[in-house]
Amino acid sequence: MSYSRTDAPRAGVVVSALRARGLRVFVDDSDVDDFASISTAITRALSRSKALLALYSVDYPARRACQWELTFAYLTGQREGDPRRRVLVVNPEPTNDHIHPVELRDARHWPWPGTPEAADRLAARADAYLAQLAEPMGDTADAGFVPWLPAPARTGSARFVGRLAEQWQIHSALHRHRAPLIGQSGADRAAQLRGMPGVGKSLLAQEYALRFRPAFPGGVFWFDLHAEPGGRSAERTTERYREQVSTVAAALGVEVPDGPLPRLLSALAVVLGERNEPCLWVVDGLPDGLSAEQLHLLRGPHLLAATLVTTRSLRHTSFAEPVDLAPLPDGDGYRLLASRRAPRTEADRHAAAALVHDVGGHPQALGLLAELATRAGFTALRSRLHSPGADVLAAVPGGPLPALPGPGTGTSGSAEHAQRHGAESDAEGAGSADSDPHPLGGERPVDDVLRLFALASPAPLSTTVLEQVLSTVHPYAPWEAAGIVDRAVDALLGDGALRPDAAHDGSWTVHALLARAVRRHDGDTARQEDLRRALLHALADPPRAPGENGQRPAPRSGDSSVTETGGWTAAGRRAPDRRRAGRGAGAVERAAAFDLQVELVTRVGVQPLADREGSLREALASLHSLFVTAREVLHRINGEVGGAPYGDSTRYEGPGGPDPLLLPAIATGLLARLRPFLSHWHPALEEHEAARPEGVSRPAHERAWAREREMRTALAELREPLAALAGRLGRLSGVDLRDPVDD
Repeated sequence: MSYSRTDAPRAGVVVSALRARGLRVFVDDSDVDDFASISTAITRALSRSKALLALYSVDYPARRACQWELTFAYLTGQREGDPRRRVLVVNPEPTNDHIHPVELRDARHWPWPGTPEAADRLAARADAYLAQLAEPMGDTADAGFVPWLPAPARTGSARFVGRLAEQWQIHSALHRHRAPLIGQSGADRAAQLRGMPGVGKSLLAQEYALRFRPAFPGGVFWFDLHAEPGGRSAERTTERYREQVSTVAAALGVEVPDGPLPRLLSALAVVLGERNEPCLWVVDGLPDGLSAEQLHLLRGPHLLAATLVTTRSLRHTSFAEPVDLAPLPDGDGYRLLASRRAPRTEADRHAAAALVHDVGGHPQALGLLAELATRAGFTALRSRLHSPGADVLAAVPGGPLPALPGPGTGTSGSAEHAQRHGAESDAEGAGSADSDPHPLGGERPVDDVLRLFALASPAPLSTTVLEQVLSTVHPYAPWEAAGIVDRAVDALLGDGALRPDAAHDGSWTVHALLARAVRRHDGDTARQEDLRRALLHALADPPRAPGENGQRPAPRSGDSSVTETGGWTAAGRRAPDRRRAGRGAGAVERAAAFDLQVELVTRVGVQPLADREGSLREALASLHSLFVTAREVLHRINGEVGGAPYGDSTRYEGPGGPDPLLLPAIATGLLARLRPFLSHWHPALEEHEAARPEGVSRPAHERAWAREREMRTALAELREPLAALAGRLGRLSGVDLRDPVDD
């Protein structure tokens, strides 16, 4: 019986009915969540069982032990000819969208037995089904040698965390032809794993190949197309691919023919067909910029070969079904960060949770921080991360700062090269010592667009806003802005730097780690400041009317001042209305208000925490981090503007005369809201956590807290006042990041 610990009462009902029927049922009563901790007893029980009964609730995919048990039974059935043969699914949910892989979704599910009579009927049906199975599962799932070519075989990582759902998505994509009525696409037998550099594409592909290798008895064929030093070209990529395919062909006894690549693939296809066994064809590090014909040559040469590619590019959509790899969720990110040294104090636990947010759940960055945490506490490490001195991430060889396209550099892929060698979970040897932490490529239009995304992060930017900004800055002409933006966005999409914004078509964001790298390592800080000011004006000012007949005023040479053309310079670019700016907040106050608003709208205080979801401890850590940020903003304003104590209506000389400071009062109000909540609930939850019995997981213990509902209610009551403060910050900065429904 395989089930999530959250479904233990339901599982007990089913187990009792099965045993009353005379069936022998193995139930694991321990709380095993770590793949490395799967006990020998469970493995032995699976091998002696005829089938696995999975209570497949929405929580089932999140439990690592459940997924391991399901994989064992699934692969046993697959080797016997039907992957569903050894898996019985009881689905207590109203839909089947949460069920992976696709073959199990296609199977008939037994609904949840809501009455004792229904439970008895389910047990009778299970008894009848098991009578058709003559033998137990045995060691079928682990039997047989699966070759891995070219040698040496990849071995994955002992500290790999999470990504179970993504592995089933990959498997469903590669086997969608087995359930064409349920699958949403055709029988392509191909999947592409997409994501930014360092997010873990190569390591996830390794983990999938290792875990699911019994499904591919014909072998795993792994072709590494990551860039060599000095960049790569389409021709060199094809040449490297042919070299590795030739190695595989020779190992399989194929006489490698001279001539073009299709001739070699055809000879290999004949051998794979004669072997008549499914195999996995992995192309790791698929570059951007290949033609459709070149892409087609990268597919497995026979229909028995399922093709899995990893790529940072978002421009190969039609090549194979995409599986987009997001950063790690908070829980998995925390596990990876604490994998080498567990936080020892409450302050360290708060700092560790905040570090996961600081790097946006980026696996490679978390692996590096985990290594650094062995030398110092998490609190000190977080201070180093945000200190203005040397970048703690860049100080580690192979730091996770992705190289982006630029003239003469190509897409070097240094971060990706580091990742595929285990940087994701092992900071040692994370990359070459000469990897360049500079995140910009040297091509001004691409760099400028990336700077704008970094300045706006985590808010998305649309092409309209990008065009509006670039049309106001040197050296771009307004009429050139649209083409410049299109080409720059296309280049950034090809290198995996941008992520589409789900809520707004035609808008994108950049990952927090990349935004940090751009802001911190940009050698042209003056350019960044110019773009920041132009971006604030574009977001805060209403669109200006064009010249007569809808045309912008014609430029006049020799004059760069604002003319009588409605705010347009003689060079044909829109100039900021300094009289308007003088009547509002100053640049320092607006920037600080924007920064504080970013922190506020992304925290659980404004973002609702769904019922029975998330962690109350992580919510407290998030609000505590916001409390610290608000205090830092007060110090920043006081220091940069030279004002008076917090909350005073300090005045300073702006472009249009003295203006009152509004931000200190808003920040003080935020602190006043957070302080009593944190003071009350932090010790209350800490007292409950101290009473956690041995063998009970932290999430389960938290859900069993008698005051959990009360704390969630108090947290929900914070949302309205905090959203109102976010609105005030939005009006002050000129950029409102709240969801429209919060207005």
